[in-house]
Order: sequence, then C-alpha cells, then structure tokens
Amino acid sequence: MKRKTVTLCLIARDEEATIGGAIKSVLALVDEIIVVDTGSRDNTAIIAEGYGARVVDMPWEGDFALARNKALDMASGDWVLVLDADEVLQTVRPVEFQRLLHDPSAAAYILRITDGAGRPLAGACNRVRLFRNHPLLRFTYPVRENLETGLGAYCRATGHRVQEADLEVINEGETPQRLQAARERDQRILHLARENQPQEPYFAYLVGRSGLNLLDDDVLPTAGVEKSLVELRQAWRLSERGAGKMTPAPSWLEDLGCLLIGCHLAVGDTTEARRLAADLLAIHPHRPQVILKAAAADLARLRSITGAGGSLECRQISARIESLLDRIDDLPDRADPQSAESRRRRLYPLRFRGELALLEGRISDAVVMFERALDLDPGYSFAWLGMAECCRYAGDRKRALKHYLHTVAGCPQNYRAWLWGSRLMREMDCPGNAQSWWNRFCLEFPAHPAAGGDRAPNLLESTPA
Repeated sequence: MKRKTVTLCLIARDEEATIGGAIKSVLALVDEIIVVDTGSRDNTAIIAEGYGARVVDMPWEGDFALARNKALDMASGDWVLVLDADEVLQTVRPVEFQRLLHDPSAAAYILRITDGAGRPLAGACNRVRLFRNHPLLRFTYPVRENLETGLGAYCRATGHRVQEADLEVINEGETPQRLQAARERDQRILHLARENQPQEPYFAYLVGRSGLNLLDDDVLPTAGVEKSLVELRQAWRLSERGAGKMTPAPSWLEDLGCLLIGCHLAVGDTTEARRLAADLLAIHPHRPQVILKAAAADLARLRSITGAGGSLECRQISARIESLLDRIDDLPDRADPQSAESRRRRLYPLRFRGELALLEGRISDAVVMFERALDLDPGYSFAWLGMAECCRYAGDRKRALKHYLHTVAGCPQNYRAWLWGSRLMREMDCPGNAQSWWNRFCLEFPAHPAAGGDRAPNLLESTPA
C-alpha cells in the first residue's frame, strides 16, 4: 500500500517559544512543512527553518483565512495537517496515522482540542485539522475561520464524509495574557468584518455570541444580553433569508439557534423561545443540544402556568417534555466522555426531569433525579439548586437555605440561587440577608425580568423563570 504524503501547514507570528515544539510533535508523520510568517520580530522563522520548514513571509492583513490559504496553496502532500504554533499533536504511531489517511470514505477528520491538562478547550474552533489536499478545501472568514463551505461542496461532489479521529491536539501556549491579547485582536477583526459585510449572518452570530455570559449552556441575564439578542436575531433572520444558499445548514446555525433561545429565556420571553425551539427542531431533530433547549423552553412555559394545576395545557407540555427527554435517551452516544456534549447528555436530562417532577409536586422523584446528577458531578450547581427547591417544597426551610448557600458558594453565576434564596430568606423573616441577596442579584443580573425592584417579590406572586 503506497504511503500517503502529508503537509503540515502553520501560520505564525512571534512564536519562537512554541513553534519548535509544534513542528517536532509531527516530524515523524509529515513529509513537508509550510510556515506562513505574518510579521515575526523574533526567531520564529529561524527555528522553523531549523526543523526543515519552508517559511513564507506574508504581511498581516487582519485575515486568518487568507494566511491559512496561502499555506494551503503551497502544500504538495496528499493530505494537510493544520496546527497553530502553540499546539502539539499528541503522540500517535505513524502506521495508525496512515490508516486514517487510507480510509477511502474520509474527506477530513475532526480532532479533539484540549488544554495542557487534557480538558476540552472551551470555544475551540477549527476542529477539522486533517483533510485531503484539494482546491475546494479552503478556509473562509477572517476570524474563527473554517473549512465548512468548501468541505460541504467537496463531500457532496465526492460522496466522502467528515469523520472523528482519535487524535488530540493539545494547546500548551495559552496564558491569561495571550488569551486576552488574542481576544482583543479577534474582536477588532470581527467588528470590522461585521461593518464591511452587514449581510453576512456568521459575523452577526459571532458578535452576538461574544457579548454573552454562559453558565454551562444557559445564557445569563447579565448586562449586554439585550444587545447580543439584537445581533443574534439579525443573524437568524439573515440565515433564514439565505437558506437556499446555505444547504445543508452550516454547523454554527445550531449554536446560533440555541443561544437565541437561551437569550429569550434569560429575558423572560418564553413564547418566542418556544417558537424558535420548534423551528430549530425542524432543522436538527436529532441533535441533543437542540432537544434539550426545546425542553428548557417548555419547562419555562410550564413554570409560568403552574398555577393552572392539572390543566390540559400543563398536561400537554409535561408529556412533550418527557417525550423530548426520552428522545435524548434513544440517541446513540458517540461523544468523547470528557466533552461538553457528553456532560450535557448525562446531566441535563436528570436536571430537567427533576425540575418537571418538582412542578408536578412529585418531590421524592425530583430528589432521586437531582441526587443522580450529583453522583455524576458533585459540583453541578443546578442539581444543588434543585435539592434546595425540594427542601423548600417539603417545608424544610433551613435545609433549603443551606443548599442555596452551597449553590452560590460553588457557583456565584447561578442567578436562580440568589433570586430564590432571597425570597426564602424573606419568608424566614430575615429581611437584611434577603435584601443583601436581592441586591446582589439585581447588580449582577440586571437583564432578568424580575430585577430592578426594591426587593424580591413573594414566592406566591411570581414563579421563577
């Protein structure tokens, strides 16, 4: 079997501390190394050349895709491997690597991207790092660049598909200073792109996303969420308008839809959240994240009408939530056990089933669900919050307060604990502590519909959103 050749493509600027390690990690796997240097003032080029790389100087024009495509244009291997200069590829035997390259059905491979401690890197993009060398496979977008457009066209034309590989890219160069500098640089590029291409939904999506604060997948009602909501709505409208040009749907559309649903839930617009969830389910009926967001929207509606007791609408929504969570259980689980998706699939159904049981008055069932979630993740704040609610419903206010305190101590971003805890303290005739918690809630989460008053309303006056 003839050996497949591989070209390593890197772009770099002032990376003398890390580029040698990046290249060294793949020397046994690649046949050619192309480094596009976008203006280094240190020894980056000299070090790369010392490892046999061909270094090409290119002025930085504020466009990552342009720089990456310059390297791809010069690649002569059968396959291309893309790394950043502060990344290394985890050790893999050359024979196993070649086995991937000889798969006749593979167009490209998605790799795991982790930090130095082996944890999945939050917000990692460009996870397609190993792909066939073909003119269609070129990066698009000046920031958070990806191969998606060309890769989709290539797969449709050839019948090949994108697969996941048991390969890990480790980012060892991230420091708080580098992260902050990269974040500021990317924001400058992104906002310029947004201004220059106002009809491009991807840029509106990225701008909206960059302004959000998240707890797990929940959008937090912090300052600025309304501005992000405007951008995300615009991105959704532009995506709908260009639907005929975006078939199949781009991968980021799922995240856009879920963030948009989360924003509407954060500001109390349950009706729009549920409408969007229905639209997104029609596009991605088997995606766990989408199914769970639809369940979250239905739970929010159920909370808002919980006073209706056993009404027909309550029964219908409860049945729908159960059906959605059953659908999650029936899906095959191919995710990396350490990934955010795997964690989501294990914990969220337990949380939502617990919350549903609470709303239906089945306290013992709710306790079972939350305890199972805590067995999987002892620090899961929503499970501790659920246990607090179970104690409150059972009349054990002191234990409920203890669980609220545990929740905010372990996860100060869980705004529901501040809100519900302040209400409980007022019930317990602790007005000073209640007001302190309420003030913290209003200060940190001003976009929540309950924020802004002098004190938290009585538990019977409104239902937690």
